[in-house]
Amino acid sequence: MNKITIYTSEMCPYCIKAKKLLKMLNLDFEEINSDGNFDEMCESLSQKFNRPGISTVPQIIINDHYIGGYDDLEHLYKTKKLDEFLK
Repeated sequence: MNKITIYTSEMCPYCIKAKKLLKMLNLDFEEINSDGNFDEMCESLSQKFNRPGISTVPQIIINDHYIGGYDDLEHLYKTKKLDEFLK
C-alpha cells in the first residue's frame, strides 16, 4: 500500500488541485495542514529530504520519496512517471 503525505494550507489553490488529482487517481493520502506551523514544516522537510529552501505548499511525499509541489506531481502524472513512485 502506498503512503502518500501532502502538506497543505487551507486557502492554497495548488493544494486543492493536488488533492483533486490524487483523488481522481483513487490514491489515498494523509493531509497535514501546515497552517499555524508553516515555518517548522518547511524547516523539517528541508532537513529530512536534504532540500534547502522549501517554502511553499503543497509538499508531496510518496513512499518516503520527496515529490515536491503540485507542478511536480502533475508533471509526473502527465509523463506517466508517477507509477515509478507507487508500489
